[in-house]
Amino acid sequence: MRPCSARWAGPRSGWGPAGDGTKTKLVLNSWLVNLVEATAETLPFAGHLGLDPASIVELLRSTPLGGPHAVHKATTMLAGNFTPAFALKHALKDAELAVQAAHSSGTRLALTEALLPRWRQTALLHADNDLSAVYITA
Repeated sequence: MRPCSARWAGPRSGWGPAGDGTKTKLVLNSWLVNLVEATAETLPFAGHLGLDPASIVELLRSTPLGGPHAVHKATTMLAGNFTPAFALKHALKDAELAVQAAHSSGTRLALTEALLPRWRQTALLHADNDLSAVYITA
């Protein structure tokens, strides 16, 4: 069985000094939660402007703006399919750890910090669902 990180990192023989794999995971999961948050906000925003959110997903699918993961998450959000691939409770834990690591290293993750309160609230009812369940409360 390949390590979990092999799914998103591709073939790689090592992460460098001890602890770099964990740091890499925090960095990539921070990127992921922000991507999912942006997707979760974009769909209802389009709807409130009178646009069909599904047409926005199709537009993203057909342009370089829509990376495969964002398009997949947008599609599952619109379908209301929150079967866990990465449970919200785990994504939330990693986002909180990333914010702590950023503070410890003298930097700030303003976007990640901003999404945490709503993600915590969403996790009260949807912790075991996929992280894309944040769409429900966007």
